[in-house]
Amino acid sequence: MTRPDLLLGPAEREQVAAFLEPRVESSGAGDASDGAVREALRFLNRDVMGAGVTACGPKGDLMRVAETIATAAWCDMSAAFSLWCHRMVLEYLSSAPPGSPLEASTLPDVLGTRLLGSTALAGAMARHVGGAPLSVEWRPQGDAIVLNGRVSWASNLFPPDFVMVTAAANADDGRELIVALAGDTPGVCIEPYPRLLALQATGSSSVLLRDVRLPASWVIAEDFASFITRVRPTFLLLQSSFCWGLAARALAEARTCLRGVNEVFCADVEALEGRSAELAGEIRAGLSRPAVDTPIRPLVQLRLDCAHLATAAVALEAKATGGRGYVTTSPTARRLREAAFLPVQAPTEGQLRWELSRSA
Repeated sequence: MTRPDLLLGPAEREQVAAFLEPRVESSGAGDASDGAVREALRFLNRDVMGAGVTACGPKGDLMRVAETIATAAWCDMSAAFSLWCHRMVLEYLSSAPPGSPLEASTLPDVLGTRLLGSTALAGAMARHVGGAPLSVEWRPQGDAIVLNGRVSWASNLFPPDFVMVTAAANADDGRELIVALAGDTPGVCIEPYPRLLALQATGSSSVLLRDVRLPASWVIAEDFASFITRVRPTFLLLQSSFCWGLAARALAEARTCLRGVNEVFCADVEALEGRSAELAGEIRAGLSRPAVDTPIRPLVQLRLDCAHLATAAVALEAKATGGRGYVTTSPTARRLREAAFLPVQAPTEGQLRWELSRSA
């Protein structure tokens, strides 16, 4: 029987909450350089997912990863989002050429959280789905390539200890590559961190690439379409997991308020709890299948549905909580800000709905 939720067991959930919740205010609204998310990722990778996952490499137990991401989102969306970014870079690096520096040293360093993973493939996904141009160009230079352009958005940008994965198109013939860049590579320039509604400490900003010289061994994949097709199911399923975790916490908080006049919300909470159980089952089903066997359209719909669930659940929590939830420092207000991020996170709601309309 499919479990009706996507959370870790009670003891592990308490362990995650004990670590993350005392730090949640600084990770949601604090300085992007304060390292709160770095500490959280080390904790989640080492103490929660543990050697049983990391020893298997990036192709380890993705169900366990999804449960950890959902449980982190129950406590702290910043930690959950950064963990998703980090784990996706592990997936990308699994395609690195055998014997390359990426396989020999970078991958182990990301597995051990000595380097943080920064996924910067929003443009690549938009290119793959809708043909949007890539914003980074490359040209050959001897046994290396040179990159120029701008990555509009990336997270976990804590220099110098991160590795960013992005896509670039050849300046002459448009040939597309997937590449990795170390955080201390000359020419990698992080723009000032913008002030965000939430998730401030995720180290999120834009990145300028100015004549970045990259050895050919740092090219992850030359078959752009095949690479994106392979990683996209995991990309969407793990995103759905943090949407689901945020929704689950909001519904749990709303349920605690169902007394007196708030009994009028009982049916609303029960309806969303039923939908939450359905979507948890769909995420589990998707993770149980090999990526090559997973049709993409249902996963696009699932990602959209989980974001909608989170938005609806947090709005319901705010109604049930009342005026105390309107205080900016309240957990309810924080979840409202976190939920506001989901429609604009790549793939955006507009992109998801456009893709679904084209594939109907």
